[in-house]
Amino acid sequence: MRNLPLQASRDILTQLSQWARQPTSPEGAALYLGTIMLLGVGGTALWQRYRTDDEPEVDFSDVLDEETLEAGDAEGQLLDEISELHKTATAPAAVEWETRAARVGEQWTSTLYIADYADYPNDGYLSDLFELTDVEFDLTAHITPKNQQRARNELQDIADDLQVDADLEQSVRSEYLQERANEAAATYKAVESGASVFDQGLFVTVRADDKDDLRDAVRAVKSALRDEPANLTPKTAICRQDLALQSAAPIGDNVFGRESIALGGAVGSLLASPHNATILEEGGVEFGIHKDNQSPVVIDPFARDNGYAMFTVGDTGSGKSFGAKENFIRSIEQSKDRIGIILEPLNNWAGVSEALDAKRITVGGTLGLNPLEIRQTPEHVQRAMGEDASPFNEKLDDAMSFLTNFFALRGISLGDRRTTLELGLRQAYERHGITDDITTHGNPSPTIREMLDVFEEMVDDPESFVVRSDAEAEKLSNDATWLIDQLRPFEEAGRYANLGKESEFDIRDEKVIYLDLAQQEGSVDSSTALTMQLLISLVYERAKETDKEVVFVIDEARYIMQDAASLAFLETVFRHHRHHDLSIRLVTQTVDEFFEHAESEAILDQCAVKQFHRLDGMDEEWADEFGLNHAQMRYVQDAVPGNEDAGFSEALVGVDGEWRGIRVEAMPKEKQVIDFDPTEQRRVSLPGADETAVSADTEAFRTELAQHATSESQDMQTDSTAADNGQLGGTDDA
Repeated sequence: MRNLPLQASRDILTQLSQWARQPTSPEGAALYLGTIMLLGVGGTALWQRYRTDDEPEVDFSDVLDEETLEAGDAEGQLLDEISELHKTATAPAAVEWETRAARVGEQWTSTLYIADYADYPNDGYLSDLFELTDVEFDLTAHITPKNQQRARNELQDIADDLQVDADLEQSVRSEYLQERANEAAATYKAVESGASVFDQGLFVTVRADDKDDLRDAVRAVKSALRDEPANLTPKTAICRQDLALQSAAPIGDNVFGRESIALGGAVGSLLASPHNATILEEGGVEFGIHKDNQSPVVIDPFARDNGYAMFTVGDTGSGKSFGAKENFIRSIEQSKDRIGIILEPLNNWAGVSEALDAKRITVGGTLGLNPLEIRQTPEHVQRAMGEDASPFNEKLDDAMSFLTNFFALRGISLGDRRTTLELGLRQAYERHGITDDITTHGNPSPTIREMLDVFEEMVDDPESFVVRSDAEAEKLSNDATWLIDQLRPFEEAGRYANLGKESEFDIRDEKVIYLDLAQQEGSVDSSTALTMQLLISLVYERAKETDKEVVFVIDEARYIMQDAASLAFLETVFRHHRHHDLSIRLVTQTVDEFFEHAESEAILDQCAVKQFHRLDGMDEEWADEFGLNHAQMRYVQDAVPGNEDAGFSEALVGVDGEWRGIRVEAMPKEKQVIDFDPTEQRRVSLPGADETAVSADTEAFRTELAQHATSESQDMQTDSTAADNGQLGGTDDA
């Protein structure tokens, strides 16, 4: 037995030697061919081995220059950094798992899954979840089409089981089971009719910086999912956070395994949720793009029940002025029955006004602006006014506020001369037949120069103005003399001559008006608040008459918000602006001025739309005043300011108590208008300004229309000729 391998090897060698002695035989030829191949392969391997060993190694540092080597090192480091960045973006460096939560990188997370779904969900049933601006979360939906036949069989089994349970149940629960059976049967019928069927799995990963915040955030998310219109049953993935987090990953599969059957309509309702989270009002303008779902945020300030006013606040360079200009342009172009008015003291809107071909009214020039002007209140506004409303008394208060500010700016105290000033003001109105009767407000308005005529009469004949005692005459005469001297700047040769005569502009026939305060080199002097108050008063009076909507932008509003004397009338304007279709839009840099006086807080309450750009001063105190939570406050603090590189700015806009984070971004042609500089550019360079410039597509379309019209005309002439020759009416047999 031990010699069997030896005997076998001897037999093989004997056989090989026989084949070798017979090279012409098939076996011998194969033997020689195999030997040659083995020798060739072995020789090639040995040659390559020794050839490689003989070749000297080359050091690239000897053949490349220093700059190339340094560039290679820099590229290598950059690639290493990119690889680390990709790793960090894809997955955290470490995960700490707990029963109901996980520490993923620097954040704590808790992933929820949906255990039960509504059979017939409402469109956009997750919209309340997407409106949670104070919670950070990720939502992942796994939707997989099912085999139609298999789904039909499954639904039939479910409907049959529920019907059997309902028939067997002999308690109050039988009614509930019967309803469930009917719903299952309806779902089965829908699939039988061709409705698409899907497997649906829904996961929500809630994120926060610490456990306490995470607990509150999870509670808020669960509440949004349980309540109307969602009606879902969210549950925390207890002891399965790893699988749930994998399932919630953007590119992960549903390894958690929890799914439900959904019809195509339910999937459509789910996909509508992010879009329902935005604001889309018919007739409004786009304020920006929703920060989360990239859908437009469209708001109509004129559709608010509590007023049409709004304000925009932001630090310098935050993008507030750019956003205000963009919104103004869109507002006036959105409706042909809308007038735009711009008031700002620093000449920052000169480019926009020039681009929009606005009528420019220079307040510091010779154009007449009458502070005493009063306009007729339309009948439909009168019907909407309260019984105690008095436009005449409002105008008296406004005029006295203007005159009081005039004296205050000159450092002069009226003292007890105020009563004489009021008497002269009322007398001026009475001489034009203007009283508390609204029908008299259409009469020509008095001017300050006519008040001077009244004071002149007081000096000459004070007795005719005495009310009770003859002792009043001397005081009236002295007061009138003093007032004539102080109001001298409103005479023809005075500094404020244009404010002492009738107003010489009208907003009814203009699309856009730019009220230029004629400040020198962008400076603002002490009379700015007085002038701005006057212009607001004039716009308010003009808005009474027109039946068009008026968009009135007041930039650098802090100059009038800080002056207590101006605020009294301004509060009145804000309280009644809605009756005259007037939308006042304040633009300012800080929020402090809204809380310095009781009147300014009342003005703030009248602003139905509020927009915050980046504002470093937005602390917890101001956030509480405006009704912002912590997350919304942080969003305002960290909002992206406007810059050319980003191409947009971020803002938080609130309407009717609801807040949305938006991205403000202008279209290219809008940006051309906003950035237009009349000192360096001509209007012909603006889009649409050159009426002679016609695009190639427009010209081709016009040519096609002309050819078509010519062809139709020739056909009609041919038909007419044929009719005249008797070729269209058939033969006449008579």
